[in-house]
Amino acid sequence: MTVPSPAAIHAALRALPRFAETTEDALSVLERKGLAHAHFRVRGGRAIVRVPLSAYGSLDPAQSLAREAECFTRAQASDATPRLLGILPVGGDLPFGALVVDDIPGAAPRLPGELPSMANALAAIHKLKLPPPEQRDPIETPADPIGDVVAAIDANLKLADRANLDPKVKLAFGHEIAWARDFAQTNAKKVAGLTRALCVVDAHPGNFVAAPGARAYAVDLEKCIYGLPGLDVVHAIILPSTSWDPDCAATLDSGQIDGFFRLWASKVGDPIARETAALLRPFRRLVWLRTTSVFLRFKVEGQHKALDPRPAEHAQRAIDAALDPATVAAQRKAWS
Repeated sequence: MTVPSPAAIHAALRALPRFAETTEDALSVLERKGLAHAHFRVRGGRAIVRVPLSAYGSLDPAQSLAREAECFTRAQASDATPRLLGILPVGGDLPFGALVVDDIPGAAPRLPGELPSMANALAAIHKLKLPPPEQRDPIETPADPIGDVVAAIDANLKLADRANLDPKVKLAFGHEIAWARDFAQTNAKKVAGLTRALCVVDAHPGNFVAAPGARAYAVDLEKCIYGLPGLDVVHAIILPSTSWDPDCAATLDSGQIDGFFRLWASKVGDPIARETAALLRPFRRLVWLRTTSVFLRFKVEGQHKALDPRPAEHAQRAIDAALDPATVAAQRKAWS
């Protein structure tokens, strides 16, 4: 969809008492590096306006905005996410509304040096007290979180015939989805008993801001669920998710990955750390397949082309690399 104009954002923003005196020239459009939102900085107001470009799942725009606001409200108790400062309602020139959140001073994390800050941030979110089931709406608690991941992978891989993939890659994906289905079925009872936590879901490094004082903040929260924190922690460190953002793209070695997990585990504590350690290898394999299958969908449907030129060019290179036969073979070798 078309990104709302600064004038539309300004008109809605001034309805909030905190921003009533904000002038339109105080708004600046940030480079679009993600698919779900456009972002405006409020200079002098220490705030970011997050403008959804579509609704979440099957929700209508107002429900979707309320859900996203709840994600920020619940996560901010971790002190590892921006605070929610205000809501710009759905309507008129804002068909999906917008949220106003803290502008965290900092930049995309430099990898591997700022991995510890990311590990601390994820652990702080995962340690938040789990609400009783009747208080979790509108944030979902998937009944079968691994089955849901496998279903998403399956849907993405159905596009393989349209992607002009190397035959070796298509064959590899066939083997991998067969493994994933078997893993989900074989471990359904074990997974059902795993500890749930508030999860970021889209935990790639570009969705963090590294701030002064060796702090990091998870800033993209609209996909939060009460899920399995182990899937978050592997998503933060696995290819190709670490390749997505042009400002912090990196390939981590096994020592850096292991160090990230150990620090996160020491901070989040048991039972989450113990449960995740027991499933770390299959979780890494599953999240690699999920992320790579999303890149396959991008290749076919071209959503990344809506990004601004620099991130769009980088995304194309990352997609091509993720689907390269040598890359797929190297990743699969890690699971053998």
